[in-house]
Amino acid sequence: MKEVFEFVDGECKLEITIEAGVDAEIEEAPIAEVKAETKKTEVAASSVGNVTTSIRVDIDKVDKLVNMVGEIVIIQAMLAAQSRHLQIDKNQELIQGIEDLLQHTRELQEAVMSVRMQPLKSVFSRMPRIVRDIAVQLGKDIKLNTIGENTEVDKTVIELLSDPLTHMIRNSADHGVETPQVRTANGKPAQGTINLSADSRGGRIIIEISDDGAGINRTKVFEKAKEKGLVPKDAQLRDEEIDNLVFLPGFSTADKVSNISGCGVGMDVVRRNIEGLGGALQILNTPGKGCRFIVSIPLTLAILDGMIVRVGSENYIIPIGNIIETMRPKAQEVKKIAGGNDVINVRGEFIPVMYLANLFGAHGGVLNATEALVVLVESGRHKIGLVVDELIGQQQVVIKTLETNSDPVEGISGATILGDGKVSLILDVGKFQQLATPMAALRRRS
Repeated sequence: MKEVFEFVDGECKLEITIEAGVDAEIEEAPIAEVKAETKKTEVAASSVGNVTTSIRVDIDKVDKLVNMVGEIVIIQAMLAAQSRHLQIDKNQELIQGIEDLLQHTRELQEAVMSVRMQPLKSVFSRMPRIVRDIAVQLGKDIKLNTIGENTEVDKTVIELLSDPLTHMIRNSADHGVETPQVRTANGKPAQGTINLSADSRGGRIIIEISDDGAGINRTKVFEKAKEKGLVPKDAQLRDEEIDNLVFLPGFSTADKVSNISGCGVGMDVVRRNIEGLGGALQILNTPGKGCRFIVSIPLTLAILDGMIVRVGSENYIIPIGNIIETMRPKAQEVKKIAGGNDVINVRGEFIPVMYLANLFGAHGGVLNATEALVVLVESGRHKIGLVVDELIGQQQVVIKTLETNSDPVEGISGATILGDGKVSLILDVGKFQQLATPMAALRRRS
């Protein structure tokens, strides 16, 4: 009840009391009496200590401020690019001033972005009721554990994250956790558990939804996919690829349509929404023991730290948070596999390689991994090597969306303006992983 009336905290005197005769130990929401008494402002010596610690600002004003800071970041990058041509002995004070501007610009950007940050509590607080309602409808006993609800994310991200998380929680309660009778027969506790957690790691937010239910029935999923024509009848897929079939458009294992599942809004929409945020969605399935969904999203959609790379005559931006290392592989470490694709052997692990020159048609790009540089990147648990000609350097970039003026391009999340005034495309590492796997052909076919 306190969470429901959280919006009036500090604006009035709030009292919540349990109505007489109601057992306070009942887990269902008890009937409560809420009294809200507006605070009176008194001009007296006792009121001198009451200092306002927060103000309400229209979100449009904050967005305008963020855009202005973004433009300052671009101008600062242009000044830094021009200062590289100056003689240090003759322009020492000017160069020092530009370096100071860089530091203050970063601090200003971090301060402004923190204004847009809000805790995930506003999203997490909706989930207990959803789980409780589904459990009552389906005759299940489900406990929801939440961790990290105070983790802060950009307000824009929170607004777009609510629906995907709600859908995954509903899926875990409906398809994941079994009824008490089935769980007891399988040697499990009668009460099922769903865990929802959030954590901040290296400029990204990692959200996990896990349950101790039955997991994904791979045989049923594979047969359903073939029945719906989503995969060829003679397809041979690994366990991981079968698990990822749930993300194909139009896929559902529900035998009948209900108000909980089978209504056509599937996991493909969830993945598409998360990838629209510049994030990635990964599934870890253990049949009979449960399932985990791992969501990785950026802290903000406005500014990021990126590595500028050159491919032929074009420059691209790779988000720093996705980069593991760079290398120049030896000839014996590069192998060709079926389909003509290359993989490299990195300390015993074979990682697929993609040539950006081929993918984006960059003229003059090197098409031999042993003569170029390979930037090893990761999204979730997946790794991929991107072949580039040269590393230009690290830079903080302002993200500009392309979809308002053009159709979306696979592998591209947006664009930015570099210090020399040229436009550079920002790579979407999560998309590259999809393009590099055999499942990519199935997705494009569907």
